[in-house]
Amino acid sequence: MSDATELPEKPWFVEYEQFGVPESLEPYPDQPVHQFLYDSAEEYPEQGLVQLGRKYTYPELVDDVERLATALRDRGVEKGSRVATVLPTSIQFVLAENAISRAGGVHIPNDFLDAEEDLIYRLEQGEPEVLIGQDKHRDLIMSLKEELDLDNVILTTVDDYGESPPEDHEDVAGVEWLSDVIESTEPNPPEVEFDVAEDVHTLLFTGGTTGLPKGCQLTHRNLVANALQANAAQSRMADMMRGDEGAVMALPMYHAYGYSVQHSLIELGLEILMVPDARDTEMMVDLIEEREPLIMLGVPTQFMEIVNEDLDQDVVGLSGSAPLATETKEQFEEKSKGVSQGFGLSEMSPVTHFNTRGLQDMLLGEDTREEGFDMPTIGVPVPDTEVKLVDVDSGEEIPLQKAIDEELEGEMYLNGPQRMKGYLDESKSPFDKDGFVATGDVAKIDAKGRFYIVDRVKNMINVSGLKVYSEEVDEVLFSHPGVHRPATIGAPDPDRPGSEIVVVYVEPDPNYDGDLTEDDIRDHLEGKVPKQAMPEEINIVDEVPTTDVGKTDKHSLKGRHD
Repeated sequence: MSDATELPEKPWFVEYEQFGVPESLEPYPDQPVHQFLYDSAEEYPEQGLVQLGRKYTYPELVDDVERLATALRDRGVEKGSRVATVLPTSIQFVLAENAISRAGGVHIPNDFLDAEEDLIYRLEQGEPEVLIGQDKHRDLIMSLKEELDLDNVILTTVDDYGESPPEDHEDVAGVEWLSDVIESTEPNPPEVEFDVAEDVHTLLFTGGTTGLPKGCQLTHRNLVANALQANAAQSRMADMMRGDEGAVMALPMYHAYGYSVQHSLIELGLEILMVPDARDTEMMVDLIEEREPLIMLGVPTQFMEIVNEDLDQDVVGLSGSAPLATETKEQFEEKSKGVSQGFGLSEMSPVTHFNTRGLQDMLLGEDTREEGFDMPTIGVPVPDTEVKLVDVDSGEEIPLQKAIDEELEGEMYLNGPQRMKGYLDESKSPFDKDGFVATGDVAKIDAKGRFYIVDRVKNMINVSGLKVYSEEVDEVLFSHPGVHRPATIGAPDPDRPGSEIVVVYVEPDPNYDGDLTEDDIRDHLEGKVPKQAMPEEINIVDEVPTTDVGKTDKHSLKGRHD
């Protein structure tokens, strides 16, 4: 590693200069989030969103936004009122979010796969005036309507904005249909004055796997800044794509990464190809082949599935939400242009890091990484993002230059213009004394200012006082040709109270020519991981559980050992 005296205060500035990324984007524009859509409608009127074979241009979408914003105001949505959605990645999601913003309201996006009691909790906390949902989940929507005593419920089907929309919908007591609402409303939304630094645009609830979900209050400034930060981090590629290219949107928009990415794509004026079902690999492949987009936004699991498909058209993959395994990265590079990754969390709107060098290398067909750690990097911080590393045991900050020189690891803390205003529950203090947010991720940094996620703090395994990073074991397991998906967890050690044993779950690759055994797994790990990381228990299973966004669900696996 480089000597600390040679490094700038923010070593990633060297990479900024090399790839044309500005050190700062200050001052950020004083505009509400929906202004991105209105600007793209004016500047790129031929571009738009594609869903189920039909394209809606940005100007067409703006007209529907104006109508729905008017309808929301007619239904009691004032400035600061909240509107909840239970929608998949779709044109309707983009329409609803921008209409809520245009009316001055606050959007509460929700995951229809969440437990009903979690949804009830979130909406009880959020107190929405209106609920907009997908008819596919009508039973859930009607249950929420009754449980929360909601007067205004609007339903839609994905087909409403497809190539063959239904001519009419059945009458449902106490419910309106989105297409009817828009058709019957003249566009006359109210003029709203925004304080973009203070006015909340989104109430985004974090996952509740370690307790009750927490509502992150994201302001217009937070989200506008983050969209611009993410685009700036793409350097020359953003300029190359602007107003001219297409993107497959396979991310769930109701989760933080997908939510933010759509703002960046709209700001760039791209043609956005919607994938309503995040598990529909066939649709992703068809869109890539038929529409020839330049990029695809997805989670590692989606790229894992695509490498098993015949893909004739090159596409650049941009991955987030979970760590990207080297094996997945290399396999996708064989199939297409390659895949790069970034990093973020809900409390940061969420994007904080992006692998700019990796993106440039994919476009040019080169590998210029030089020195670094032998694992995929999340890249460098996006402009104006502050980072510090904190020792997991002592709680003391580790100077970045010391972390580089001594290859130290620590929990990553973040701050910047994209940092949330705070939690909805003001009794929960999310910030440290310097205003930073703890990520819960253990990270390290190389001499070029590139960061690497080693593990989640909660997934670290304590083996008789020695740390085992579960993600590092998973990384080695991924390299076995017979492993499709691994999951390494810690389970209570029955012989040593307070200590843990390493437990491995492995889902075999269906295309593997052979029988995968426990001995195969042990032999593969031997010499590649520290002795304390060798598993006491190995489980070959039909399927390793995942969350609805494709993350390995280690929480549920740990529950099997309670």
